[in-house]
Amino acid sequence: MPKVSVIIPTYNYGCFVGKAIQSILDQTFLDFEVILVDDGSTDNTREVVSSFKDHRIKYMYQQNSGVSAAQNVGVRASRGDYIAILGSDDALLKDALEKEVAVLDKFTGVGLVYGQLNMVADDGTALGVIGSTFMNNSGIVKQQDQIKELLFHCRIIPSATMIRKCSFNEVGGFYEAFNIAEDLHLFIRLAKRYEVAYIAEPLVKWRIHPNSLRLNVDPKVAEKVFLFILEEVFNDPDLAPQFESLKSQAYSSSYRKIAGYAYGKDMKMVRRYFRKAVSMYPRILFCSESPSIVYRYITSLFPDKIWLTIRNLKRHFMPSKRL
Repeated sequence: MPKVSVIIPTYNYGCFVGKAIQSILDQTFLDFEVILVDDGSTDNTREVVSSFKDHRIKYMYQQNSGVSAAQNVGVRASRGDYIAILGSDDALLKDALEKEVAVLDKFTGVGLVYGQLNMVADDGTALGVIGSTFMNNSGIVKQQDQIKELLFHCRIIPSATMIRKCSFNEVGGFYEAFNIAEDLHLFIRLAKRYEVAYIAEPLVKWRIHPNSLRLNVDPKVAEKVFLFILEEVFNDPDLAPQFESLKSQAYSSSYRKIAGYAYGKDMKMVRRYFRKAVSMYPRILFCSESPSIVYRYITSLFPDKIWLTIRNLKRHFMPSKRL
């Protein structure tokens, strides 16, 4: 029986999935299985997977059901004690599994361990490193600190995590009604019940590209998901008192995220949620993000042709930096 099961959910990422698989085969830790769940791909994904002749790789095909369902299918088929979920457009650094296994072996109360991310562009260009906003060194994270960070900044992605399988099953896995922020919802539920550990080193190359699911979100879906996730904390009788002082700020932050997803798709929704964000927490007008909020609100008032021209000019003369 393998110690680690690496689950790769994928959908039409044949151009990336081979690198994801190879990054697992190149690991310094070798006691693993790979379960690739093809969520109805119509490209060459099957052929790419078939080109790897390794008995540890299992290919599963299903009709398109969404990333959450694909991940749960992979976990149910797994045999390992520990679960690693790798995005099919990402790639593990060679010692990622070894470092994560060492933490779960040492700290039996830890349900989730995560590390930093090396962000890379579509062509492999380095874009920077993302890590915890409050931990400078590796260690066990306080429950309240971890949940607080997740409420405002989700600095964790599945590709940089390893989860104890019994912990995953205990919280019910991924909520299949969600296909965005399903990982955030899972991480909050895990942090509510188990210790979380942080590795202050990069574990994965996180690829940012135009077809990324995180960049193509329906704002109306985002609206339902983020409000549901907030209720996970603020309707919890044990957690709510601890976070009551942050409630207005947390809702305001989520309203801004929803407005961001709506920008360029539903400008009325943009304005509505920016107004809700300010109404809930007026101090955001005096924070470092205020110019961006004001800019987006004002440009949301423009006719489509005008704001598209402004956006294109901004991209040309002021290329964005991903942090």
